[in-house]
Amino acid sequence: MLFDRHHFHFFGGKELNSLYVTIGLIYFAEGLISVFIPIYFWQIGFPFWRILFFYLLKSLFFVAVTFSLLPVMRKLSDKMMMFLSIPFIILYFFGLGFITDIPFLFYILPLVHAFSMLFFNVGYHMDFSSSVDDDHVGQEVGTRYMVGALTQFSSPFIGGVIIGFLGFQYVFLIGSGILLLAVLPLFFFPRRNLSPDLHISSILTFLKSKSLRSFNLSGFGYATEIMVGQIVWPIFIFLSVGSIQNFGGVISIGLLASVMAIYFAGFMSDVGRRRKILSWTTGLLSLVWVIRPLLTGVGAIVGSHVGGNVVSSALMVSWSSQYYKIARAVSNKSLFILSREILYHVSRILFLPLLIILSLIFSTGGFFKVSFLVAAVLALFFLFANKQHMKVLKDESL
Repeated sequence: MLFDRHHFHFFGGKELNSLYVTIGLIYFAEGLISVFIPIYFWQIGFPFWRILFFYLLKSLFFVAVTFSLLPVMRKLSDKMMMFLSIPFIILYFFGLGFITDIPFLFYILPLVHAFSMLFFNVGYHMDFSSSVDDDHVGQEVGTRYMVGALTQFSSPFIGGVIIGFLGFQYVFLIGSGILLLAVLPLFFFPRRNLSPDLHISSILTFLKSKSLRSFNLSGFGYATEIMVGQIVWPIFIFLSVGSIQNFGGVISIGLLASVMAIYFAGFMSDVGRRRKILSWTTGLLSLVWVIRPLLTGVGAIVGSHVGGNVVSSALMVSWSSQYYKIARAVSNKSLFILSREILYHVSRILFLPLLIILSLIFSTGGFFKVSFLVAAVLALFFLFANKQHMKVLKDESL
């Protein structure tokens, strides 16, 4: 055998393998579409402030939907939540193709996507955190990210080619069809019900916890820095490389380059090097953002994207390993996971208006530079995760 489970722990049990198939299909479908959404909005004439407002609406709806659906979620399993997320994400992708013909969809689609994000993210994190081996959390997280990178690396290039020849509507339809296939592996998962104690006050306990303050601050950094990386940076690359096909190729190269860094970071996290990896990659990611306002030339921009993708992927494996260790250490996993999702979207509700204001004040070129520098500062918030210790959680009995 090429990989020995005892030595590498590369493949999980039947449940994790089924989960990886679902994740692979979803990542491939999203790779065809998600990375192109800011470009799509830009090409149909949306100014920066409106694109950012679309993502702000997602977060506003997410918080409202979450608190409204708490009584329903108490009765759902992780498997059912993931299953329910698929129709919503298909409707979201399908509806994007009609947003120019039916302008009111601009306000409806963020709500649809909010349902999808809520059901999938909570269901997925519940299932994954319950399935991993305590001694190999980092390697399992690394495997998850590597499966995502391997299945997704070709999809931006393929998506770019499809868009170039047929248009955005066709890639939305193809991605929706692939998402339907992602439902099938869900039937191999055991069911795990969420906590019956899903109440607003219980969620706020996790958000206000002194024991989790450091990790909450790192979560704020993650939730906001990634907005610059997912909205502003793709448009900057697109305007630099000149075509949707070239843009898709650049994104694919970045994903492929990150594969080895992902698994290495997961392995090192399990042998006691997680904090060092997190420190080094945080510093490097911040440095990447600092350098980006100075970039000129396509080669430098592509190199920055590939290097930044390698660094951020290794960072996310290390940071996510701690996320799942905390989830397994606290007394109520459901509340912790749901509180993280609320934290991320509340952080974006606070941050995205700032980006909107900056986009209105500065020219397009100036906005790129300022937003990259803001991202450099936000990336440093990941360092707070190194101040989080498991013993403190047990002392507070979370």
